[in-house]
Amino acid sequence: MKIELIYNKEKYLKNPDKIDTLFKIDNNILGGIVKVEEGKIEGDDCNLYGFFQDILIGIAYLLSFGKSDKYMSISKEEIKEIAKIYGFPIKNIDMAYTSSLSFPFNKYIFEFNKNSDEMIIYYYNDMYIYDNHLGKKGIIKIPMKEFVKNIIKLAEDYINFIKKHNNIWKEYEINFLEDRLRDVKKYYKERYGEEL
Repeated sequence: MKIELIYNKEKYLKNPDKIDTLFKIDNNILGGIVKVEEGKIEGDDCNLYGFFQDILIGIAYLLSFGKSDKYMSISKEEIKEIAKIYGFPIKNIDMAYTSSLSFPFNKYIFEFNKNSDEMIIYYYNDMYIYDNHLGKKGIIKIPMKEFVKNIIKLAEDYINFIKKHNNIWKEYEINFLEDRLRDVKKYYKERYGEEL
C-alpha cells in the first residue's frame, strides 16, 4: 500500500499553521477534497506539525500496548462516542486512539489488531466531495509494519525539511517531534526486532 501526504513546501514556508494537504492511502482520500465539477482533487487545510505529532504519539501508544501514554489525551469514552456517531465497528477499544490529524472537520480512529498485526484505520473525510458537501467514511486495513515504515519515512522528510528552515518551528517543537519519532522506532524495534 502506498501512503502519501502531498503538500506544497514553498507555500508551507509562508504559512506553516495550515496548508492544503492531500492524505491518501492507495486510491483512498482520507484527507483532501474532490471537486467533481472541476474534475480535480486537491488538499484540505491541515496543520502538518499537528498531523505528525498526533500520528507519532498514537503509533507509539499502540506499538507499546498502552505503555507509552504520557501524551495521550483521548479518553476511551471519546473513542466510543466517535465510533457510535460514524458507525465504526471498533473491536478493541484498549488498542485504539482517535485524532483529527489536524484536518479541521475530519475524524479518524486507529485500531491495532495485534493478532493479525494490522492497523485498522476508520476515517471520515468531511470535505470529500466539495461540490455537494458530501463526506466519505471508510475502513482501511494495512500491515502495521508497512504502516509504521511509511509514516516514519514521511515524518523524517517533514522533520528534515523544517530543520532546514528553522524559522518555521521553534527548536523545542522540533525536538518534541524528534523524541516522538524515537519513541516509535524504539517500540517498533521491541515488537519486530529490527531497526528503522
